[in-house]
Amino acid sequence: MSMKSFISLTVRFDFSQLLLATISLLGFVSTAAAQEASPLFPPPLPAQSTPVPDSTPIPTSTPVPTSTPVPDAEPAESALISLPTVEELQAKLKMVESDESLEPALKEQLLQTYRIAIESRQKIDTHKKRAVDNREAIPKVPEKAAIDQAEYKDLPEQYPLSVTKSSELSDIDQALTTAEAELRDWEAKKAQADQAQIQRNLLRKQFLELQVSQPDRIKDLQTKLTSPPPAGQSPRLTQALTDLYNIQLQMLNEETAAVKEELNLYDAERAVKKLTTKLELWTKKVDLQRKKVEQLQQLKTEKKLKENMDALKELKEESNTTLPVLQPYIDEIEAYTTRINELVDLNEEAQARNAEVKLLLEDVNESEKKTEELENTEAGKSEGFALSLLRQLYELPNIEEHRTEIQARKPVMSETTFEQIEFGSEKKKLIDVDAVVNEQMEEIKKKVDDSELGIFEQSVKAKLREIIFRKKETLDSLEATYTDLLETLTVLDANQRSLIETVDDYRNYIRKRIFWTRSDKALGLGDLSTLFQRDSYPVTKEDLVAVPTNYLQDLQQHKLINGLGFAIFILLVVLRFQAVRELSVLADIARKNSASQIWPTLRAMLLTAVIAAPLPMLLWFVGWRLGEVETNNNFSNALAETLKRIGLIFGMIEFFRQVCRRHGLLDAHFNGPNVMSARIRHKMYEMIVILLPIFFVVTFLNELTTDLDRLPLERIFFAVGMVLTGIFAHRLLNPRGSLMREVFLQKNSAPISKTRWIWYPLATVFPIVLAIMAWIGYYYTASQLAWRMSETTIHICVILLIWGIALRWYRMFQRWFHIYVLRERMRMGTEEAQSQTLEGQRVKLEQESRIAEDDRKIQTLRLINFLIMIPFVVGLWNIWSDILPAVAYLDEIELWSSYVKKEVTGADGSISLQTTSEAITPVNLFIAIIAGMLTFGLSRNLPGMIDFVVLQRIGFDASLRYAFTSVIGYIATFVGTTYAFGMLGFRWEQIQWLAAALMFGLSFGLQEIFANFISGLIILFERPVRIGDIVTIEGVTGIVTKIRIRASTITDWDRKEYLVPNKELVTGRLLNWTLSDTLNRVTIPVGVAYGSDTDRVRELLFEIARENEHILNEPATLVTFEGFGDSTLNFVMRVYLGAMDNRLDTIHWLHSTIHRRFMQEGIEIAFPQRDLHIRSVPAGWNGTPASSSP
Repeated sequence: MSMKSFISLTVRFDFSQLLLATISLLGFVSTAAAQEASPLFPPPLPAQSTPVPDSTPIPTSTPVPTSTPVPDAEPAESALISLPTVEELQAKLKMVESDESLEPALKEQLLQTYRIAIESRQKIDTHKKRAVDNREAIPKVPEKAAIDQAEYKDLPEQYPLSVTKSSELSDIDQALTTAEAELRDWEAKKAQADQAQIQRNLLRKQFLELQVSQPDRIKDLQTKLTSPPPAGQSPRLTQALTDLYNIQLQMLNEETAAVKEELNLYDAERAVKKLTTKLELWTKKVDLQRKKVEQLQQLKTEKKLKENMDALKELKEESNTTLPVLQPYIDEIEAYTTRINELVDLNEEAQARNAEVKLLLEDVNESEKKTEELENTEAGKSEGFALSLLRQLYELPNIEEHRTEIQARKPVMSETTFEQIEFGSEKKKLIDVDAVVNEQMEEIKKKVDDSELGIFEQSVKAKLREIIFRKKETLDSLEATYTDLLETLTVLDANQRSLIETVDDYRNYIRKRIFWTRSDKALGLGDLSTLFQRDSYPVTKEDLVAVPTNYLQDLQQHKLINGLGFAIFILLVVLRFQAVRELSVLADIARKNSASQIWPTLRAMLLTAVIAAPLPMLLWFVGWRLGEVETNNNFSNALAETLKRIGLIFGMIEFFRQVCRRHGLLDAHFNGPNVMSARIRHKMYEMIVILLPIFFVVTFLNELTTDLDRLPLERIFFAVGMVLTGIFAHRLLNPRGSLMREVFLQKNSAPISKTRWIWYPLATVFPIVLAIMAWIGYYYTASQLAWRMSETTIHICVILLIWGIALRWYRMFQRWFHIYVLRERMRMGTEEAQSQTLEGQRVKLEQESRIAEDDRKIQTLRLINFLIMIPFVVGLWNIWSDILPAVAYLDEIELWSSYVKKEVTGADGSISLQTTSEAITPVNLFIAIIAGMLTFGLSRNLPGMIDFVVLQRIGFDASLRYAFTSVIGYIATFVGTTYAFGMLGFRWEQIQWLAAALMFGLSFGLQEIFANFISGLIILFERPVRIGDIVTIEGVTGIVTKIRIRASTITDWDRKEYLVPNKELVTGRLLNWTLSDTLNRVTIPVGVAYGSDTDRVRELLFEIARENEHILNEPATLVTFEGFGDSTLNFVMRVYLGAMDNRLDTIHWLHSTIHRRFMQEGIEIAFPQRDLHIRSVPAGWNGTPASSSP
């Protein structure tokens, strides 16, 4: 560093310290502390202090709320320090870019510092202009507000129309188009005014936070200016940083002044209510413009109908003077005109409905915006806010009605489009009018004699031409009407879908915030005293009289419906007794060991419903008919809704109570103990007698009043009902009680017994907690939880019923299969006779080659239980997910992020890949866990289930079935694992390199395992070896019984199992006796004595071969005289068998038959003979002395 530059730098730092001291004395430091930090500070540099953090610039055009006035910030430093201009900074930047002598790290720091300095320098000018604009706008605020107020007062009650009924249709259409364009423009301006008013409050909060954080940012800059540079830092970098900090400090001063002027502008606008007046003005203008559009639409519709009818009337009058032969053409135009009028009416109805939907959508959006605005204030924490949310929740539009309309509109739109295409095709035929007229005249001449036409032929032709032209014009109008209708229906469909989505989102938003908010005051002694005051209940004697009066009115108006309903009730009462008797008969059938059909169980379930239906059906029917009467009597309407709900609940309870009756489903079909069934039925009867009336009162009072004027009696009955429910659950589910002891004695009851510490406290304590919550004021939360608890109980009962039917079906199917197999064995012969042959051996081995029967039963039962758990979990999720805010909030918690590439279409239509971030939430984690569990269960149990239920019925052999089931297991594992990892953000494009590295490493360490795995896949697909094949490998002959991932199993004739690695079956030498052809040859060697008739021997062997049914005629049997042996004449008999199954049996039969037939023919089967010559005899043998010589 030169002495000159060092002195300059020292002077600059000394001057900066002096300047700070001066500013502190004048009180400007506090002014600078209220300013916003710049977003353009450089990143941390080596051996430097942390720079000022970024912040978001505030747009000049955005309204900003007022705050505490900030003193004027004098740009003191700018007056004393000459800041470099943008051009000077850009020149320095270019010098750094072109300087090749700088080190890369230093050069990068200099470039980054100068770039940020340029941007900060440009912001100084921006803030200056912003302050000037705001300062100049303040005096104009009262004038602009007065203009808006005057315009608001001068608005008429309705806008005049520029057209009348006498105007042309084209003029009316043009006026409507212009009015609709103005309406869209004004609606946008109204939305802007509304958004500006909301944005003011948000910006006020941001400015308050800025005023708090600004002093620290300015202090940081001042510290950096006064601190000496780090040792070893480049003088060039030090100079660049000094310029940057001075520029940023000046930028904060200018920005503070601009914010102050903008806050003053907001104060001025608030004083004259400028934004409020602007919003009211645009709201009223939009309402008036909507009315104008509706009037023009009505005028257009009336004008169009009138023109169509006038044209048709004129055509009919003119046709009266012509021949009747033209009447069909006129009738056709009349039909088109009628259809146009119908479409116009439909379009008008759709437009009216669309206007209603748009108003509903605007109301919901406006309510949502106001709620979100109030939520961030103190009012959002009050009980009044919760009650207002509750009122809005009940006042939200019924979106099910709109969903129904959308579904019903789909076929209408399809039919309308089809009709438009048809009429368009008809219009195309009329392009050449002269050709059409000539063609139609020829048709007329065929129908009418020339004598009748006579001199009128030319006039008829001219009239026909006019009619054809009129038809073409009518078709044009019809096509345009179809287009208008389709456009209106499309817009209506889009608005209704938007309304459904908005209402759903807003409903979830409300539920999240009011669920744990107190909705009522806590009950006290004063509330209990009101129970005995008659004036506390909004029920009069007239209300009680109105109920039978209204029902009698419905009886008179709808005699057929009521008569049919009561007839069905009487029929159910009569059929109930017959159903009880038939249920006993079905129970006897179900208890038989030979029962193999599921239909008795299904029929018993239907009869159970008939037994349980009469009284609940009567309650529901009376409530339905009472609710159909149009009346303003709140008591009658509440009673109608209550009867319908209680009828449904009573029907469900009564149905499951009848399931537990003697000879019922639980007793006879599901093998439940009779004692347990009787006890459950008795407990459910107590629940009907005690709890149902209580909840009738609760439901009736809930329907009679609203949540804002709820009666204490409703909450008292609710609390009493919940306490009784807890007591009832204790008596029913007590693990030490007689009922649960009976349940624990049942087979497979271990999971229920082990989890009793979970379900027993939950079932007994949870209702008591709900009673306490309702008593202290959290009645909305308690009632919602109680309703979900009831739905959960019914859901569990339904799942248990489905589970019992599924197990019953499996047992019946298994029993039918065993009976079928037994019948087949009886037809083919006894099992003992088969087991003595190779065929019997192979049948047994093939049974073992499949999954063992006990294992298959376990797999199937596991799969049934697993499949039952899916609707159980899904049902619980549907019941509880929209209620518990904790569950709804899970999707808002980000665990980690995953980056994915998505195709994005640019403005020019080009498609590019962009990397976007996706949040991984606890919901993703939960779904991944569920997917993993599903994958584990399906991969283990699905193959066995498919084999048992499908493949065996199709008739595939064991080897093909095994290949199918193995591949299904692999596919289930792959798909499930891929989906689970995808939910966690691990996609193939992200882990492909890691997977490649792992595969590369494992291929060396576990190459034998991989080789056997790949060989197993080759065996399954190429099938060189199949389940049931007879093979010979390394001297071992047997049947392939199992093919696993690593090794296969071969069972020999001694029932020994040999494990052979799959690699040996693919790469080694293997003899497969039954690979492509089960044809095999049996060789029987036969030796006869010398002197036998060789021709006769050969002839006998051929005869014996022809007598055996297993020996094939093609290839033919071959008998050859092979040669002369030592003692025999050697013959060889070669026969061919169609399969290996009868090989040993056939060899045994051939040997036995050859021996028997040769004995009958006197042919000796020779055997080796030897002559012994005794040259010496022991002494004393037969009394002959021993000889000394031969």
